[in-house]
Amino acid sequence: MKRAALAFAALVLVAAAPSARSEEWRVPKGKTWTWTFDADTLGKAPGATRTDGGSWTVVLDSTRAPEGAIGAAGDSAGVDSTTLRAWPRVLRQTEDEDGIVFHRIQFVKPRLHDLEVSVRFRIRSGEIDPSAGLAFQLDPKGRNGYLVRVSGENGELIAHYLLNGRRRDIKYDKLESLDPGVWHTLRIRRVGSVMDVAYDGKERFRIRDERFGEGNVGLWTEDDTIADFADLTVRSL
Repeated sequence: MKRAALAFAALVLVAAAPSARSEEWRVPKGKTWTWTFDADTLGKAPGATRTDGGSWTVVLDSTRAPEGAIGAAGDSAGVDSTTLRAWPRVLRQTEDEDGIVFHRIQFVKPRLHDLEVSVRFRIRSGEIDPSAGLAFQLDPKGRNGYLVRVSGENGELIAHYLLNGRRRDIKYDKLESLDPGVWHTLRIRRVGSVMDVAYDGKERFRIRDERFGEGNVGLWTEDDTIADFADLTVRSL
């Protein structure tokens, strides 16, 4: 009888314990997470992230420096702390010679299913395939999920699914030329199995895919691409 009572109590505890899935569904609709990188340490990756390849660091955006902030030496040396706090920052991927094809940074929270995610990016340089992208529904190791990226080599906007770290094409659309240093915006909206992909404010295509459920978001570059990212925003739907 005592064993039966203990077994029953254990079942009650298991039933009452929240699963990762139920935690995700308790996130209220419309909740928003935004990364401006203002609170992150310069020269390091943002907090609560996981990287796989590349060198991801928060840096000051010299193209948007406050008036008088850049001295004769062309840097921020000697700038007061108040000015530094007001100076816009970006997340930059700078590694171009590590021999790794894919460079990824993954934000460990939130973990969502239905979502809208957007980011601004600019490709600074890249000879092989200047490429920058937005990943979502990533598993904890970042090896499975979805990726939407721009490819300068092919002049395309491409949607992939990631399976065991390898990407597979789902759909693509032709783009205009990608000029170095020009800011662009990627936005993905997913509800159920339907994903709408927008580039620079224009809807480019819709895909349906049910391979992956909830997961994290991340940023992506390839080969020797050096790129900046700013204003990453995620909203639960």
